[in-house]
Amino acid sequence: MKVLEVLDSFYPQIDGPINCIVNIAKTLNNKNLAEVDLLVPKYKKEVDVEGVNIFRCPTVKGPEGYMMCLPQLDKSIKKLIRNYDLIHVHSPFPLGRYAINVAKKYNIPTLFTIHTKYKSDFERVLKSKTLQNFMLRYIMQPVNKSDYVLSVSNGASETLKEYGYKGKNIFVIRNGTDMKPCPSNEKIEKELIEKYDLKDNVVFLFVGRIVENKNIQFSLDVLRKMKEKFDKFKFLIVGSGNYEDKLKNLVEEYNLQNNVVFVGKVIDRDVLASFYKVADLFLFPSTFDTCGIVVIEAAANKLASALIENSCASELVENGKNGLTFPENSSVWAEELLKIVHLKSKMKSLGEEAFNSVYFKWEDVAVKYYEFYQKVLNKKV
Repeated sequence: MKVLEVLDSFYPQIDGPINCIVNIAKTLNNKNLAEVDLLVPKYKKEVDVEGVNIFRCPTVKGPEGYMMCLPQLDKSIKKLIRNYDLIHVHSPFPLGRYAINVAKKYNIPTLFTIHTKYKSDFERVLKSKTLQNFMLRYIMQPVNKSDYVLSVSNGASETLKEYGYKGKNIFVIRNGTDMKPCPSNEKIEKELIEKYDLKDNVVFLFVGRIVENKNIQFSLDVLRKMKEKFDKFKFLIVGSGNYEDKLKNLVEEYNLQNNVVFVGKVIDRDVLASFYKVADLFLFPSTFDTCGIVVIEAAANKLASALIENSCASELVENGKNGLTFPENSSVWAEELLKIVHLKSKMKSLGEEAFNSVYFKWEDVAVKYYEFYQKVLNKKV
């Protein structure tokens, strides 16, 4: 079985779809289950992945650090696509569209996985309703052309239907994490506790891109209201992004300078795991994310998450059992968090249950993709 995973972004960018294609390829290649290659944009700094063949498409600069692919400029890409038994596309933009069109021409089965709520991005970037609607129709063209469509959550499936998906079935395969459960690193954790003055504080954590649709501003509003009755807490924001300056202004406006720390991007996975381990609760009030790999990373480190109820990220979380889910109301969040900040044992037990029910390894997820690929090629789907 020869499979080509296609995506319009790649390292040095970091996001869920990149995580997905890399781990599918690494796992299935390492297990000798399939020959899986990647077709991605060409960046000035090329990042390789051990054990994976990576083919790169010519690009020009795109928005927010991404690159826009120009596959028509390289004739070898068309020849490349024809060499595979199955084409799995993870984005509806130029490279993904091109791959689907070529595959259809040569009767190669095509799969499309929806990872993102694109409409939210279009509404953020494009002020014209006409342009927003045009872009929705644009992204749905390759989705509707695909032979099989998958999503990473039930909510993402419903979103796709709202966007205009015309097919009958959407198959759900949830994301995983490559962050393996490991013993605490006392040295790193001690350094973090001392550096960020975490001792005797309840520690809240966010990890991810600092962009508006992650809803970090909501967490700041929650903590502003909570501080009126309880101020022994720290909120560590790990990551970077174009919304950071706005959040820093909010921190000053809300008088949270002594409570909120902008850590910056953390690349070292051992250090990142230690951030999860020193925290008491992961705050992730995003309604944009279709799955939320960081919630799974937190669970891998026995850290429970607080989430918006009925969001995609909350689908595996039962309030009070393996995490917390509340309506998108900052006053409600503040009131509920005040109930739990003195109950570290309760937060710990929530984390233990999150580990048992929210944590999934990428290795296991990749095997699910392989089993689906088999069904497609054997025409049993």
